[in-house]
Amino acid sequence: MKKVIYLLALLLVQLTAVGQTEQDFSALTIEQVKPIGELISLAVTRSPMLNALANDQARTEEEINITKKNWMQHLAFTAGVGYGTGITSDQLTGSNNADSRLTYTTRQNMYYNIGVNIRLPFTEVATRKSELKIKKLEVERIDYMKQEQKDLIREEVILRYKSLQFALASIELQNEVVETNDIALQVAESYFKAGKLPVEQYRMAVDASYSAKLELEKSKSEAWYAYRALKELVGQNILK
Repeated sequence: MKKVIYLLALLLVQLTAVGQTEQDFSALTIEQVKPIGELISLAVTRSPMLNALANDQARTEEEINITKKNWMQHLAFTAGVGYGTGITSDQLTGSNNADSRLTYTTRQNMYYNIGVNIRLPFTEVATRKSELKIKKLEVERIDYMKQEQKDLIREEVILRYKSLQFALASIELQNEVVETNDIALQVAESYFKAGKLPVEQYRMAVDASYSAKLELEKSKSEAWYAYRALKELVGQNILK
């Protein structure tokens, strides 16, 4: 019996040390944890995968803008100015139509011209349309991947939240069991010392007390791991 009690006590001490490395979960309740919707939003915001996908999408959208503007490299502006001499002839006729003569006038002329030329091969037009379509499909694909990742994060947050909720509820219930078994052990010990209780029944009371405490520390340990897992996923403190 002493050996069994020693082993239970040793295991109890080890679990207690694990449970106390972070904080005492005996008084922690699920109401002190941030709402699950807020936790999901925090986890989505800090997700490295989602941030990487967002960067890929932004780069692809920028490539689309560049491709749309590529036709401008085939655009040529032309402008010119010129000078020239022009000769104008006029025929002068008298009132009786009998006297007529030709006169010549010389003028200096200046002229301007501005134009726009587009040299865009037909094959490049078709290629450009295909490139834009491919890049737009890539943007849509990344959108689907982002939504899928968000769904996975949401499921994982809910799973870890429920694990923490269950562990904290187990602690609360196990505390009551420990209190009940401690009272039963005190009564059994007083009767055993008075010689009114067989050793077998006293041993059962001792085992029940240690087993209850052992289960309590196991629940605390599970709560600690659930707490740490949820905090790691969210990336910050999960308490209000």
